[in-house]
Amino acid sequence: MQGNRRALDMEELLERYRKVPFVHNGRTLDGLDCLGFVVHFYRNFGIYLPSSDGKEIDRNWYKTDPLRYIRSIRKLDGIQISIDDLQPLDLVYFAISRDIITHTGVMINEKEFAHMSPKSNFLISKMERHWKKRCKGAIRFSALS
Repeated sequence: MQGNRRALDMEELLERYRKVPFVHNGRTLDGLDCLGFVVHFYRNFGIYLPSSDGKEIDRNWYKTDPLRYIRSIRKLDGIQISIDDLQPLDLVYFAISRDIITHTGVMINEKEFAHMSPKSNFLISKMERHWKKRCKGAIRFSALS
């Protein structure tokens, strides 16, 4: 019964994001970027992630500091998980181009994750081929285990 309740809660929660537009540095339901989405999403579970590292996040931050995102991820209070062991609510992160980690999302089941895209806004994507190849890791928060 609890598993079904959790799935229902997940569907209801994801529905809140379906019409939210992608906005660079967005941190509210008026507009979110990928980091803003995970920060906002996890608050629903009582997990408060930092929405920045204290420095301005310009559009090309990864060109001047390619390790910035992974440094921040490693500071999170979670357990590193293999991409072969993904579960719902794991945070996943990706290198989209040039092997630089610049994207993140949340697993919603064992095969799909939710995220924000500059071109498509809110998306649910399958963790296969394209995404699996670019996935560089995952974090599981002990509060959700």
